[in-house]
Amino acid sequence: MANYAVGDIQGCYKEFDKGLKKINFNEKKDRLWISGDLINRGPDSLKTLERIYNIRSSVNIVLGNHDLHFLARHYADRKAAKNDTLEELLSSSKCEKYAKFLLKQPFVFSKKIKLKNGVKKKYIMVHAGLPHYLTFKECMNLNKLSQEFLNKNPKKNLKKIFFHHRKNNFKIVSMKDKLTFFINAVTRIRICDKEGKIMFAFKKGLKDLPYNFIPWFKLKISALTRDDRLIFGHWAALNGKTNKQNIIGLDTGCVWGNKLTFVRLEDSKKYFIKKIK
Repeated sequence: MANYAVGDIQGCYKEFDKGLKKINFNEKKDRLWISGDLINRGPDSLKTLERIYNIRSSVNIVLGNHDLHFLARHYADRKAAKNDTLEELLSSSKCEKYAKFLLKQPFVFSKKIKLKNGVKKKYIMVHAGLPHYLTFKECMNLNKLSQEFLNKNPKKNLKKIFFHHRKNNFKIVSMKDKLTFFINAVTRIRICDKEGKIMFAFKKGLKDLPYNFIPWFKLKISALTRDDRLIFGHWAALNGKTNKQNIIGLDTGCVWGNKLTFVRLEDSKKYFIKKIK
């Protein structure tokens, strides 16, 4: 049995399928960790989601911002973005089934894995990152509450997530505001200042950092102990590089013409699938 992680498939089905073959993924024995953004921007969102759904008993997923965007388009009449490739999925007879499947997925997932050297390590998976001041217990509690919040009224609360997340401070009185902030933070964070204030609009690379802002993982992450490891996607401009041994970037920009990256968690071995043209 092995645990493999992959991030930001974004509907790149051909590369995803080739990657599963390259790692010899066995759905009866292995586990696949997907760090969000399963769909959108790539050409085959429906086919990708269908494949993941069919092996769902062997998959751990966290939601990404593109997954939330799809749910908002399906449930809350959110307008299409310029580069959306969701029309085939949205018009499919299976759309509601797959939307319900995604609604069940968490924003943060964690599990202990036995490495090849016999040592057990706790892995934490999130799409974009974690606010540095939240402890692991706080993250998992907010994750649980956020799932409940989203599922209670998808139409109403997806609108809140997308239109009421600008309060850039976790010291908010309203629990609903805390949850919408948490959801946006874990699915969208790239950079913040030294106090943890997030610049949500930033999408570039490290060479273009605004003054006084740093990558979120440069701060001391309260949810991580020295022995834990964290895997995330979302930030293609990093090309998977964090310069931190215990924080692993998975988004290597397959949808932008680069490659899809799989990581075997037991020994950190990486497998690369170049974009198929």
